[in-house]
Amino acid sequence: MHKRDSAASGPPGRETFPRTSRIGARQDFREAYENGTKQHGRLVVVFARPRPEGGLRLGITATRKTGGAVQRNRTRRRVREIFRTWRAAAPDAALDLVVNVSARAARAPYAALQAEVAGLLGRATAAASKTADPKAAETK
Repeated sequence: MHKRDSAASGPPGRETFPRTSRIGARQDFREAYENGTKQHGRLVVVFARPRPEGGLRLGITATRKTGGAVQRNRTRRRVREIFRTWRAAAPDAALDLVVNVSARAARAPYAALQAEVAGLLGRATAAASKTADPKAAETK
């Protein structure tokens, strides 16, 4: 058969999105909604919650209001790609990030979605880091 190339087994520094970087459990989403910081945008809403286990994880929600299955999945893929590229340049953080996609995001150009999501991810990371370590925020 054919040998399958695995993105996770590629060279170091490669931008991948392994399962360990994804939020899958409903409880993790709920904790981010209830205990996390919230950043609003025109196209998406980002929730950020500190993780004691360490690591940066992403969860994406797109309701049926966003559109049909094809539109929802396309929008999720776009947000996932934006996260992958943002994470390569982002500071190391121990956070769960949840992105709620609106119907506008499905219709928005990629550049507009990228600018908003990357900006909100940065703001959410900074806000969640301040709430996770209040003494570090006081010294700055």
